[in-house]
Amino acid sequence: MSKECYHALVLAGGFGTRLWPRSRQHKAKQFLCIHSRETLLEQTISRIRPMFPWERIWVITKPAQKEDVLAHVPGIISSNIFIEPCPKGTAAAISWATARIESLHPNSLIAVLPSDHLIEDEKDFRCVLDAGLSFAGSNPCLVTFGIKPARAEPAYGYVEIGRLRTKIMGKNCYDVTAFHEKPDRETALDYFSSGTFFWNSGIFAFSSKVLFEALKKWMPAAWGPLERIMSLSGSREEASMVSKYYDLIPDDSLDKGLLEKASNVVVFPCDCGWHDMGVWETYYDLSTRDKDGNAVDGLVASVGCKNCLLMSEGGILVAAVGTEDMVIVAEGDAVLVCPRNRLDEVKQAVEKIKERGLAEYL
Repeated sequence: MSKECYHALVLAGGFGTRLWPRSRQHKAKQFLCIHSRETLLEQTISRIRPMFPWERIWVITKPAQKEDVLAHVPGIISSNIFIEPCPKGTAAAISWATARIESLHPNSLIAVLPSDHLIEDEKDFRCVLDAGLSFAGSNPCLVTFGIKPARAEPAYGYVEIGRLRTKIMGKNCYDVTAFHEKPDRETALDYFSSGTFFWNSGIFAFSSKVLFEALKKWMPAAWGPLERIMSLSGSREEASMVSKYYDLIPDDSLDKGLLEKASNVVVFPCDCGWHDMGVWETYYDLSTRDKDGNAVDGLVASVGCKNCLLMSEGGILVAAVGTEDMVIVAEGDAVLVCPRNRLDEVKQAVEKIKERGLAEYL
């Protein structure tokens, strides 16, 4: 397929629970400036602009975040911002957005990109993304991109590679043996040492036609409502009925709902300096550290601490004594205290806050 068929779909509707308390509902992680003067969303779009013109860059977000998208990405075409009908997982968001793009641009090839990543080697990233799109344009496959692990990380999902399928534009393409949910720390260590397990980046490429066929075969509970939505396109009932059918799509990630079941999935490994900025461990890894391994930022006083991330913004003094391998983050009206080896449980703390009816802290 011609590169004129290439479209980029940027996912920018997340909350960022793993980066709480810095990421909040009023300022989600994609609108934060982390190790850069640009927000994560701005960086995501800047790195793909050499590949995609503005008219083929799309953003899907929540109603309350549309103005933030326009403010941080002034080049975006307003009509290219999709507002999710109701909060759902990425399977619903990606499938619905793909259907909308396809209705405007038949036979589209779509790259799906989360908006909370840092990538050091942007040129190499664009090269592997181009290779993946090219492969998706000539093969009936769903393409994912695996990141060479930098550490044993239990906060990420993993993709296990199988046989080498082909090499395109100098980039290897492998069959996927299996997807694996976020492991415990011991299993993550095994994955890290194996050489055949890669972090699941959440970056995908596919033709709209192949995605729809895959949904029909392996995720019919999503395809049924999506097909009804597509049949309403341009009708008088469309505006009033889309939310009804969208709400019927299962609340799953695309990985869990579709890719783990499908047999036509391939992976392009990447080693382009990728960082998921949705977890505090990445923030620690990228920070300058003192002789005791502490990353310190803001109003902090520490005594005898080792290998800690200590941060304070908003005028609260953080005083830490004798702590090791801890994350302590004070942000506004909330404080997070968590061992570094349990950062994957921050999301559970956020759920507990919800259960207690303390939504004003989220």
